[in-house]
Amino acid sequence: MPTFDPRSLTALCLLTAGLVQAQGPAPTAQVQSMRVEVADELDRLSQELDFEVRGIEQTEGATAHAAGESIVERLHLLLEDFDHVIVQAPGAGVERVIILGEKAAYVPPPMVVEGGESSETAPASGDEIVLATQRRGAAHLVTLGLEGVSGGAPMQESMLIDTGADRVVLPVSLISSLGLSPDALQQQQVQTANGTIDARVGRLGAIWVGPKRIEDVEVAFMDDQRLGGTSLLGMSLLGRFRMTIDDEKNQLTLAPK
Repeated sequence: MPTFDPRSLTALCLLTAGLVQAQGPAPTAQVQSMRVEVADELDRLSQELDFEVRGIEQTEGATAHAAGESIVERLHLLLEDFDHVIVQAPGAGVERVIILGEKAAYVPPPMVVEGGESSETAPASGDEIVLATQRRGAAHLVTLGLEGVSGGAPMQESMLIDTGADRVVLPVSLISSLGLSPDALQQQQVQTANGTIDARVGRLGAIWVGPKRIEDVEVAFMDDQRLGGTSLLGMSLLGRFRMTIDDEKNQLTLAPK
Protein backbone atom coordinates (compact mmCIF):
# COMPACT_ATOMS: atom_id res chain seq x y z
CA MET A 1 0.00 0.00 0.00
CA PRO A 2 1.47 3.44 -0.95
CA THR A 3 2.38 5.68 1.95
CA PHE A 4 1.03 9.26 2.31
CA ASP A 5 3.58 12.01 2.71
CA PRO A 6 2.01 15.06 4.49
CA ARG A 7 4.69 17.26 2.97
CA SER A 8 3.08 16.68 -0.43
CA LEU A 9 -0.25 18.07 0.83
CA THR A 10 1.52 21.09 2.33
CA ALA A 11 3.27 21.78 -0.96
CA LEU A 12 0.00 21.42 -2.87
CA CYS A 13 -1.77 23.87 -0.51
CA LEU A 14 1.02 26.42 -0.87
CA LEU A 15 0.97 26.08 -4.65
CA THR A 16 -2.82 26.49 -4.75
CA ALA A 17 -2.68 29.54 -2.47
CA GLY A 18 -0.01 31.06 -4.68
CA LEU A 19 -2.17 30.60 -7.77
CA VAL A 20 -5.21 32.18 -6.08
CA GLN A 21 -3.16 35.17 -4.91
CA ALA A 22 -1.65 35.63 -8.34
CA GLN A 23 -4.97 35.37 -10.15
CA GLY A 24 -7.21 37.14 -7.62
CA PRO A 25 -6.32 40.82 -8.25
CA ALA A 26 -6.48 40.52 -12.03
CA PRO A 27 -10.24 41.22 -12.48
CA THR A 28 -10.00 44.33 -10.26
CA ALA A 29 -7.01 45.64 -12.19
CA GLN A 30 -8.90 45.08 -15.42
CA VAL A 31 -11.91 47.03 -14.10
CA GLN A 32 -9.72 49.91 -12.91
CA SER A 33 -7.95 50.18 -16.25
CA MET A 34 -11.09 49.78 -18.37
CA ARG A 35 -11.81 52.78 -20.59
CA VAL A 36 -15.21 53.69 -21.98
CA GLU A 37 -16.71 56.23 -24.34
CA VAL A 38 -17.35 59.27 -22.12
CA ALA A 39 -20.53 60.41 -23.89
CA ASP A 40 -22.06 56.90 -23.86
CA GLU A 41 -21.24 56.34 -20.18
CA LEU A 42 -22.58 59.77 -19.19
CA ASP A 43 -25.79 59.09 -21.07
CA ARG A 44 -26.16 55.69 -19.42
CA LEU A 45 -25.49 57.00 -15.91
CA SER A 46 -27.78 60.00 -16.32
CA GLN A 47 -30.69 57.78 -17.35
CA GLU A 48 -29.98 55.17 -14.69
CA LEU A 49 -29.59 57.70 -11.83
CA ASP A 50 -31.90 60.45 -13.17
CA PHE A 51 -29.64 63.50 -13.40
CA GLU A 52 -29.18 66.15 -16.10
CA VAL A 53 -26.04 66.55 -18.22
CA ARG A 54 -25.24 69.80 -20.03
CA GLY A 55 -22.49 70.05 -22.64
CA ILE A 56 -22.27 66.30 -23.29
CA GLU A 57 -21.64 67.00 -26.98
CA GLN A 58 -18.17 68.31 -26.05
CA THR A 59 -17.11 64.81 -24.95
CA GLU A 60 -17.83 63.07 -28.29
CA GLY A 61 -14.97 60.74 -29.21
CA ALA A 62 -13.30 60.99 -25.78
CA THR A 63 -12.58 57.97 -23.61
CA ALA A 64 -11.87 57.77 -19.88
CA HIS A 65 -11.57 55.39 -16.94
CA ALA A 66 -14.76 53.74 -15.67
CA ALA A 67 -14.05 53.38 -11.95
CA GLY A 68 -14.88 54.88 -8.57
CA GLU A 69 -16.88 53.75 -5.56
CA SER A 70 -19.38 56.64 -5.47
CA ILE A 71 -21.20 58.28 -8.37
CA VAL A 72 -19.43 61.60 -7.73
CA GLU A 73 -16.00 59.93 -7.77
CA ARG A 74 -16.99 58.00 -10.90
CA LEU A 75 -18.05 61.22 -12.67
CA HIS A 76 -14.87 63.06 -11.71
CA LEU A 77 -12.74 60.24 -13.15
CA LEU A 78 -14.91 60.06 -16.25
CA LEU A 79 -14.50 63.83 -16.81
CA GLU A 80 -10.88 64.13 -15.70
CA ASP A 81 -9.92 65.67 -19.06
CA PHE A 82 -12.73 68.25 -18.97
CA ASP A 83 -13.53 71.34 -16.90
CA HIS A 84 -16.82 70.46 -15.23
CA VAL A 85 -19.17 71.19 -12.35
CA ILE A 86 -21.11 68.50 -10.47
CA VAL A 87 -24.20 69.73 -8.60
CA GLN A 88 -25.05 67.24 -5.88
CA ALA A 89 -28.57 66.47 -4.75
CA PRO A 90 -29.49 66.03 -1.05
CA GLY A 91 -27.81 62.90 0.24
CA ALA A 92 -25.24 61.25 -1.99
CA GLY A 93 -26.99 61.73 -5.33
CA VAL A 94 -26.29 63.99 -8.29
CA GLU A 95 -28.68 66.61 -9.64
CA ARG A 96 -26.77 68.07 -12.59
CA VAL A 97 -23.45 67.77 -14.43
CA ILE A 98 -22.19 70.75 -16.45
CA ILE A 99 -19.30 70.23 -18.89
CA LEU A 100 -17.56 73.52 -19.67
CA GLY A 101 -15.00 72.27 -22.17
CA GLU A 102 -11.78 70.33 -22.58
CA LYS A 103 -9.07 71.17 -20.07
CA ALA A 104 -6.28 73.42 -21.29
CA ALA A 105 -3.45 75.33 -19.68
CA TYR A 106 -4.97 78.56 -18.39
CA VAL A 107 -3.48 81.81 -19.67
CA PRO A 108 -5.02 84.94 -18.10
CA PRO A 109 -6.71 86.98 -20.83
CA PRO A 110 -5.59 90.54 -21.60
CA MET A 111 -7.50 93.23 -19.75
CA VAL A 112 -8.65 96.63 -20.93
CA VAL A 113 -8.73 99.39 -18.33
CA GLU A 114 -11.09 102.36 -18.36
CA GLY A 115 -10.52 104.30 -21.53
CA GLY A 116 -7.56 102.03 -22.36
CA GLU A 117 -6.92 99.81 -25.32
CA SER A 118 -5.25 96.53 -26.18
CA SER A 119 -4.46 94.85 -29.45
CA GLU A 120 -7.40 92.48 -28.97
CA THR A 121 -10.16 94.77 -27.72
CA ALA A 122 -11.68 98.16 -28.43
CA PRO A 123 -11.32 101.09 -26.00
CA ALA A 124 -13.93 101.48 -23.29
CA SER A 125 -16.14 104.54 -23.36
CA GLY A 126 -16.78 106.78 -20.35
CA ASP A 127 -16.69 104.87 -17.07
CA GLU A 128 -17.16 101.46 -18.67
CA ILE A 129 -14.77 98.64 -17.90
CA VAL A 130 -14.07 96.10 -20.64
CA LEU A 131 -12.53 92.76 -19.73
CA ALA A 132 -11.38 90.12 -22.19
CA THR A 133 -12.89 86.71 -21.44
CA GLN A 134 -11.74 83.15 -21.97
CA ARG A 135 -14.27 80.68 -23.39
CA ARG A 136 -15.23 77.35 -21.86
CA GLY A 137 -17.74 76.01 -24.33
CA ALA A 138 -20.62 78.49 -24.31
CA ALA A 139 -19.50 80.02 -20.99
CA HIS A 140 -17.16 82.98 -20.36
CA LEU A 141 -14.49 83.32 -17.66
CA VAL A 142 -12.77 86.51 -16.47
CA THR A 143 -9.82 87.08 -14.16
CA LEU A 144 -10.45 89.38 -11.17
CA GLY A 145 -8.48 90.33 -8.07
CA LEU A 146 -9.73 89.13 -4.66
CA GLU A 147 -8.81 91.21 -1.61
CA GLY A 148 -9.23 89.69 1.83
CA VAL A 149 -10.44 91.47 4.94
CA SER A 150 -6.89 92.46 5.91
CA GLY A 151 -6.07 94.08 2.55
CA GLY A 152 -2.78 93.21 0.90
CA ALA A 153 -2.07 92.42 -2.73
CA PRO A 154 -5.15 91.11 -4.58
CA MET A 155 -5.24 87.39 -5.36
CA GLN A 156 -5.90 86.71 -9.04
CA GLU A 157 -8.79 84.31 -9.62
CA SER A 158 -10.39 83.04 -12.83
CA MET A 159 -14.19 83.12 -12.48
CA LEU A 160 -17.09 81.79 -14.55
CA ILE A 161 -19.71 84.47 -15.26
CA ASP A 162 -22.93 83.13 -13.70
CA THR A 163 -25.91 85.51 -13.59
CA GLY A 164 -27.94 82.76 -11.93
CA ALA A 165 -25.74 82.92 -8.81
CA ASP A 166 -26.97 85.27 -6.07
CA ARG A 167 -23.40 85.80 -4.87
CA VAL A 168 -19.80 85.42 -5.90
CA VAL A 169 -19.01 81.74 -5.18
CA LEU A 170 -15.46 80.67 -4.26
CA PRO A 171 -13.88 77.35 -3.22
CA VAL A 172 -13.45 76.82 0.53
CA SER A 173 -9.70 76.27 -0.03
CA LEU A 174 -9.37 80.07 -0.48
CA ILE A 175 -10.79 80.96 2.95
CA SER A 176 -7.46 80.95 4.80
CA SER A 177 -5.57 82.53 1.88
CA LEU A 178 -7.96 85.49 2.01
CA GLY A 179 -7.43 85.92 5.75
CA LEU A 180 -10.98 84.90 6.69
CA SER A 181 -11.91 82.94 9.79
CA PRO A 182 -14.16 79.94 9.11
CA ASP A 183 -15.96 80.67 12.41
CA ALA A 184 -16.98 84.10 11.09
CA LEU A 185 -18.80 82.59 8.09
CA GLN A 186 -22.48 81.64 8.23
CA GLN A 187 -23.82 78.32 7.00
CA GLN A 188 -26.53 79.04 4.39
CA GLN A 189 -28.11 77.64 1.26
CA VAL A 190 -27.38 79.78 -1.79
CA GLN A 191 -28.91 79.87 -5.25
CA THR A 192 -26.84 79.37 -8.41
CA ALA A 193 -27.84 78.73 -12.01
CA ASN A 194 -27.21 75.05 -11.26
CA GLY A 195 -29.49 74.81 -8.22
CA THR A 196 -29.45 75.40 -4.45
CA ILE A 197 -26.26 74.48 -2.61
CA ASP A 198 -24.94 74.52 0.97
CA ALA A 199 -22.26 77.16 1.51
CA ARG A 200 -20.47 79.37 4.03
CA VAL A 201 -21.33 83.02 3.50
CA GLY A 202 -19.23 86.07 4.36
CA ARG A 203 -17.82 89.27 2.87
CA LEU A 204 -14.57 90.19 1.12
CA GLY A 205 -12.79 93.48 1.68
CA ALA A 206 -12.93 94.14 -2.05
CA ILE A 207 -12.84 92.64 -5.53
CA TRP A 208 -10.79 94.37 -8.22
CA VAL A 209 -12.58 94.54 -11.57
CA GLY A 210 -9.87 95.83 -13.87
CA PRO A 211 -8.73 99.10 -12.26
CA LYS A 212 -11.90 99.50 -10.18
CA ARG A 213 -12.00 98.41 -6.54
CA ILE A 214 -15.45 97.16 -5.51
CA GLU A 215 -15.64 97.13 -1.71
CA ASP A 216 -17.49 94.89 0.72
CA VAL A 217 -18.67 92.12 -1.62
CA GLU A 218 -20.77 89.26 -0.25
CA VAL A 219 -19.33 85.87 -1.18
CA ALA A 220 -20.23 82.23 -0.61
CA PHE A 221 -17.67 79.46 -0.17
CA MET A 222 -18.47 75.88 -1.17
CA ASP A 223 -16.56 72.61 -1.43
CA ASP A 224 -13.84 72.64 -4.09
CA GLN A 225 -15.01 69.28 -5.45
CA ARG A 226 -18.53 70.54 -6.04
CA LEU A 227 -17.24 73.58 -7.92
CA GLY A 228 -14.95 71.46 -10.06
CA GLY A 229 -12.19 74.03 -9.53
CA THR A 230 -14.25 76.88 -11.05
CA SER A 231 -15.24 80.00 -9.09
CA LEU A 232 -18.49 81.76 -10.02
CA LEU A 233 -18.89 85.49 -10.63
CA GLY A 234 -22.42 86.11 -9.36
CA MET A 235 -24.83 88.97 -8.80
CA SER A 236 -23.42 90.30 -5.51
CA LEU A 237 -20.86 91.95 -7.82
CA LEU A 238 -22.43 91.85 -11.29
CA GLY A 239 -25.63 93.38 -9.90
CA ARG A 240 -23.79 96.65 -9.29
CA PHE A 241 -23.28 97.13 -13.04
CA ARG A 242 -25.09 97.00 -16.35
CA MET A 243 -23.47 94.00 -18.02
CA THR A 244 -22.94 93.13 -21.68
CA ILE A 245 -21.20 90.00 -23.01
CA ASP A 246 -19.91 90.04 -26.59
CA ASP A 247 -19.66 86.41 -27.79
CA GLU A 248 -17.84 87.33 -31.01
CA LYS A 249 -15.13 89.48 -29.39
CA ASN A 250 -15.02 87.51 -26.11
CA GLN A 251 -15.52 90.63 -23.99
CA LEU A 252 -17.36 91.51 -20.82
CA THR A 253 -18.42 95.18 -20.55
CA LEU A 254 -19.48 96.57 -17.16
CA ALA A 255 -21.07 100.03 -16.96
CA PRO A 256 -22.04 101.80 -13.70
CA LYS A 257 -25.76 101.85 -12.94
